[in-house]
Amino acid sequence: MPQPWWRNAVFYQVYVRSFADSDGDGIGDLPGITSHLEHIRDLGADAIWLTPFYPSPQKDHGYDVSDYCDVNPEYGNLEDFDRLLARAHELRLKVLVDIVPNHTSDQHPWFQAAITAPDNPFRERYHFANPKTAEAPPNNWTSSFGGPAWSREPSGKQWYLHLFAPEQPDLNWWNPAVPKEFERILHFWLDRGADGFRIDVAAALFKRRDLADRPFLISPVTGMPHFDSDFAIIDQPPLHDVYRRWRQIANGYEPARVLVGEIFDPRHHAQYIVPDQLHMAFALIHQRWNAALWKRSIDGSRRALQGPGAGPTWTLANHDVVRPVTRLGGGSVGRARARAALLLVLGLPGQVFLYQGEELGLEEADMPDPARQDPIFFRTAGRMKGRDGCRVPLPWRRGEPNAGFSTAPPWLPMPAGWDRLAVDAQAAAANSTLAHFRRALAARKELSGRLPDRITWLPAPEGVLAYERGPLIVACNFLSRAARLRLGGRLELASAPLAAEKEGILHLPANSAAWLLRVARPQMPVAGAS
Repeated sequence: MPQPWWRNAVFYQVYVRSFADSDGDGIGDLPGITSHLEHIRDLGADAIWLTPFYPSPQKDHGYDVSDYCDVNPEYGNLEDFDRLLARAHELRLKVLVDIVPNHTSDQHPWFQAAITAPDNPFRERYHFANPKTAEAPPNNWTSSFGGPAWSREPSGKQWYLHLFAPEQPDLNWWNPAVPKEFERILHFWLDRGADGFRIDVAAALFKRRDLADRPFLISPVTGMPHFDSDFAIIDQPPLHDVYRRWRQIANGYEPARVLVGEIFDPRHHAQYIVPDQLHMAFALIHQRWNAALWKRSIDGSRRALQGPGAGPTWTLANHDVVRPVTRLGGGSVGRARARAALLLVLGLPGQVFLYQGEELGLEEADMPDPARQDPIFFRTAGRMKGRDGCRVPLPWRRGEPNAGFSTAPPWLPMPAGWDRLAVDAQAAAANSTLAHFRRALAARKELSGRLPDRITWLPAPEGVLAYERGPLIVACNFLSRAARLRLGGRLELASAPLAAEKEGILHLPANSAAWLLRVARPQMPVAGAS
């Protein structure tokens, strides 16, 4: 059976605000993306995921949406989106739109209507509740951005729920008007030609109806209280009916469109990645550099998805986490480990998501506090630095102002020397991180039709991981010293600029990985055959 286009595809996440600026205001935009789509095509990606570009007050840089069917003027207009989509399709790139169904902006017309009067019917589209006491919120739920998950409405006696910033009130999906509106939104973008959606906080739409306090447990180890993690305030059963309906909508287009869920816990993926709901959900590997921990993450994600047509979707980075180079040690060590990690996950069956700048080996930028814009930084009074460091604009050209991103100072400051990692500089260097990514993605694409959807772990020294997938062998050395791996048979290096193989023994430098292919032995001629 032919596989759908997205199976084993490589997706490239574009953080719209930081990709490329076309009009000189220091903010990335849709025309800027269009002008650099060849970079993504040449990298070897199959599709792009665009972070939200809707009209928004930008309190959470687009994840606070005030209109789901238009484009923020900072980023362009609907015609710019159409041109981006058309050019991407010319380059054989699919385009996924980010949809944010858990919450709106507090400037959305629904919420603005809801706070006008206590009997306004739009209040039923959000979660309003009476305080527990005169000054206490309705329950003890906390915001992912710090502090309580409730804020008092501007006028009136009730509080409203927000699992993120106060400017992002949560929608009440128990109200039938909400799912009906989002079906209209899906059709709007699919009718324009979008190839699918990445669904923000996909498991959180329905909250438990009783709004009960989360119980505290006492840790037997520390004696400290903590929330009961098994007490689900989200992940409610009706959500599955919503995604069944969305899958029907996606299947109604030719070719069928794709639904990707942001579902944080891989143990829950199997509930959603089924033939009549979502196609994919992310499996973010966020472990420290340790062979046993990475193997546990890979095995756990694979065990969670055993059903027909289901498989993990691997990613090492996105716009919400510290960049891999920094997370894995920083500097040349972190960059070597990130390059090795790429080979480790690219060889696995399943889809892979890359985050812009990974292909350049960018590190987390050390952001001065006055320049920070992430609501997490402000909600925690600076105790948590937030996510700005992974969102600094891309460097395109060496020696130009602002590394070619914009003619104006960027919305987030670029570190000194950022342009030494620019796309044009790395494209001209055979051993650059960009060259490594291009080689690895090209090798994956060349092998894609020859690899089964199963892997077998191979015996390896402690601190080394190796697995076999059909003719492909992937080995990764997590040690800070060189390692040798006896594999046997006739092999040839497929993607390993540093490793060396001789007579079935692989020599791997510290913090490196290699791909090898088993070479079939030539058949001996049969006696008497002509």
